[in-house]
Amino acid sequence: MQRDDLTSDLQSAAGFRPDGSHADQSMPQNLRALRRQWVQDDLARIALHLFLDRGYDAVSVEEVAAAAGMSERTFFRYFPSKEAVLRRYRHSLSARFLRLFEARPSDESPLVALRGAYLESSHVPESERPKVHALERLLATTTAIWAKDLGETITDTSVVAELARRMDVAASDLQPTVLAAAVSAAAATGWNCWARSTGEDDPSTIVAAAIDLLGLTD
Repeated sequence: MQRDDLTSDLQSAAGFRPDGSHADQSMPQNLRALRRQWVQDDLARIALHLFLDRGYDAVSVEEVAAAAGMSERTFFRYFPSKEAVLRRYRHSLSARFLRLFEARPSDESPLVALRGAYLESSHVPESERPKVHALERLLATTTAIWAKDLGETITDTSVVAELARRMDVAASDLQPTVLAAAVSAAAATGWNCWARSTGEDDPSTIVAAAIDLLGLTD
């Protein structure tokens, strides 16, 4: 089956018309959201493949849409820009980190829990490293996107709130805000350094070294 046929079948199964509208406007919101996510997942997979193969700047929205078997107009029903497709990958990693941070043992000190969550979320099995390294290198070398990701990372209010809860202080206090920003920036820099390396080592080792350079203690 050709990619265009596969994508069309996916959209038809999800209830989408060729123009991107939905065949059943009365269906439950959660089902519509799930089907929308299916199409977004497929679009992201196709786009990332093209970005890795040809480079982010060399691929247009029109080309991504064509590879997915849809019009450029339909593409914009799912993503506001080409950049949003690439950043979706990073957002998924951030969401995973937050889940791990919230799940850390309650008897850990706040900074130990924060560091542990970053190390756990940055561990990449050896078999997965080539693929993850290629994606991270793509992000690291697309400077404008990396800068936006860094800005969001160090100001993530969800991370600040969880750290503040563990410190038993208000989320508006300066201490959890500054500590979360510092550790998050160090972790992001560790990821960036790993992306620019050969990618042979586990990124968690570089992230750990970056965080430890801060010399923070509870």
